[in-house]
Amino acid sequence: MSEKILSEEQMEQLRSFPEISSDELIRYFTPTTADVAFVDPGRGRGPVDRLGMLVQLCTLPWLGFVPDEVAAAPAAAVARLAERLGWARRR
Repeated sequence: MSEKILSEEQMEQLRSFPEISSDELIRYFTPTTADVAFVDPGRGRGPVDRLGMLVQLCTLPWLGFVPDEVAAAPAAAVARLAERLGWARRR
């Protein structure tokens, strides 16, 4: 017989991203030059892969893990990282 260690609500929290404050946005989603170089397109990575990797690299120190749905990262964080990769904001 197995016992549940975490409730369904706790499991859902681990699968998703929480709200992000402006302080957290600046602190955790300002990638270093080394982070950007790591996701360099010269390594055969496309733009979507590069952004996804950068989201994961920045999320790990913020939360201590990367939620299952990387695509559900806070829009402000994704926009900040896209800017850092040199992508112009589309309006």
